[in-house]
Amino acid sequence: MKHSILISLLTCCALTGCYRSFVTLAPQYPDSPWQPCGYEEPLSCAAPKFELPPHSAPRYYNEEWLVDQDHEYNLAELIDLALRSNPKTRIAWEEAKQAAFDVGLTVASYLPQISADILTGYQHTPVPLPTALVPSGQAVLDTTEFWPSLVIKWLLFDFGKRDYLIEAAMQRSYASNVAFTQAHQKLIFEVTKAYFDLNAARTQLHVAEQALKNTEILQDAAESKRERGLEKVTEVAFARRETAKARFELEKAKADDNDAYYNLLEAMGLTPTLKLQVVDSSGRALPKGLAADVNTYICQALQQRPDIIEAFAKLRATKADVGSAEASFRPTINLDTFVYQGISSLRTGTGHTTWVNRPASAFFIEFKFPLYDGGMRWNELNKACSKNAAAKEELRRIQNEAIRQVARAYDLVKSTLAEYESALALVEAADIAYDSAIDSYRQGVGTFTDAISANTEKVQAQSTLANAYATVLTAGAALAFSAGELTSIDALDSSRDMPPHTYQFGNDDCDK
Repeated sequence: MKHSILISLLTCCALTGCYRSFVTLAPQYPDSPWQPCGYEEPLSCAAPKFELPPHSAPRYYNEEWLVDQDHEYNLAELIDLALRSNPKTRIAWEEAKQAAFDVGLTVASYLPQISADILTGYQHTPVPLPTALVPSGQAVLDTTEFWPSLVIKWLLFDFGKRDYLIEAAMQRSYASNVAFTQAHQKLIFEVTKAYFDLNAARTQLHVAEQALKNTEILQDAAESKRERGLEKVTEVAFARRETAKARFELEKAKADDNDAYYNLLEAMGLTPTLKLQVVDSSGRALPKGLAADVNTYICQALQQRPDIIEAFAKLRATKADVGSAEASFRPTINLDTFVYQGISSLRTGTGHTTWVNRPASAFFIEFKFPLYDGGMRWNELNKACSKNAAAKEELRRIQNEAIRQVARAYDLVKSTLAEYESALALVEAADIAYDSAIDSYRQGVGTFTDAISANTEKVQAQSTLANAYATVLTAGAALAFSAGELTSIDALDSSRDMPPHTYQFGNDDCDK
């Protein structure tokens, strides 16, 4: 018996080495997108692929020393700051780690559950006895017990229920990792859009400043002609009115510029009081057109968009849940083992006390056949089937939505590029008309009304060009985001050729 206790203790020590940390299934860091080893076989992404290096503490940063206030940040650097400071990516990272821990919880069901129990107490029990043995017809037993024990419970066979649970947990862990990548892509798009909006606001500010200079030039010309008796008081008043309107538009443009700056800091997850210098993107060249047709972008989106891959993994998880619910209708085989040391004493009435101090053990094989549970298993199965059907519809919805988003973004890029080319021609024509109207007015050939009208049209043309330029960049980023390609800072570099790809699910509807 002593050998049995020793063997049990050695078994416990050996089984402690079977545990491994499943956090390695999750992304390593919160500020770097997760890269799968291949979606067709997500479970082949073994733990060593994402092995955490020693002393890999989460990389948290402080805004005070994170930002160099003397440095002008371009878009790539702004995105890098956002990935390190925005809490959205850290939240998605923690959720991915939680899903990885869920895998560990399900894998643990294959190992025995071992516990050390101690039962101790005192029992005072009156026992009836024949009067031929005891004249009083009863005896009082006083028992003191102390039983330290080692309990092992091991589920040996369950018709694959645990396999289905592990499969579902692995698929949900994979889905969480893909959702983590989606959080990165969404953050990149938000920062990119806010950056282009800020540059558009600054361009509008420059346009407003130039418009004020132009109206001041007209006002000076009108007052100069008035002093020479060549202009009426009414024209000078009109000129001053236009100058006042230009000053108002300039102040409004300054307010819009401040709002765009605060929106950029908010998208990055930084405090609004932080001083950050941003590089102007107005010199960035725009492409003449898109490098691929809309079908290429759609196929690319259906293959690599994180939300589609996530929905597909969740569909696999719900299918595994159905298998787990079906397995609950089958029997299970368990091993129950108890190894303990029986230490107890017994005293009868005022008699002598006897002691026992010996090891003991018990080994049981339990065959458990579920017969009736009030419909609990049927309801669990129907619920799992319903979730599986909902997951199929959700995947179909996301695919259709992705196709619509890509098609809409593709058309938007094409139309905004055409608008930008038209705006360039409009600005060129407006500049020529403005210069001609100003020269004619100064020489006394043109009217003040024509000069004011030419100035207004020039300002409107420059404002239209600024908006068209920012809209093209934002539309390009939206196209890259909708195609699932926005994992780099180049918002318009999304024309990589992708072969058509579709997923076949088969006819695996649940039989009710």
